[in-house]
Amino acid sequence: MKFLAIDYGSKNIGIAISDPLGIVSKPLTTISNTSTTKNVIHIINIADTEQVDKIILGLATDSQGSNYQSLKHHDKLIYSLRNHSTIPIAFWDESDTSIRANQLQTKKNQSRQSIHAISAAIILQDYLDTHSQAENPDND
Repeated sequence: MKFLAIDYGSKNIGIAISDPLGIVSKPLTTISNTSTTKNVIHIINIADTEQVDKIILGLATDSQGSNYQSLKHHDKLIYSLRNHSTIPIAFWDESDTSIRANQLQTKKNQSRQSIHAISAAIILQDYLDTHSQAENPDND
C-alpha cells in the first residue's frame, strides 16, 4: 500500500511519499500554498501519478489531544480533496514535526520550503511505524 503525506502550512505545503510497500517515507516536494483549488489539483495530480492508496494529512493537536482547531484550519483542503478524489484520507498528529525536521536538516543552505517536505516525511514515517507495529505486535 502506497501513501502520500501532507504537511499543510500557511505558505508552503510539504509532500512526502512512501515506498510501494508502505514501509519507508521520503520527502517528495514542496508546493506553494496559493489557493485551495490549485493546491488540491496539484496534490491529486501527484497522488494519481504516484498511484497512492491513502493520503495522510498532518494535524496539530493541543495539550488535551484535540485537533479541532487544526481541522478548522484545514477544512477547505479536506473538503476539496474528498470531493475531487476517491483516495481515502487519514489524519495524523504533526506535533513537533517542524522541530524534528529542522534537526534532520543536514545542509545549512537548505531552503525553508524543503523543511515542509521533510516534516511531511516525518508525519508519514510516524504513521507507517505505528500502523506496522499495530499489525505486527510481536516484532518488538
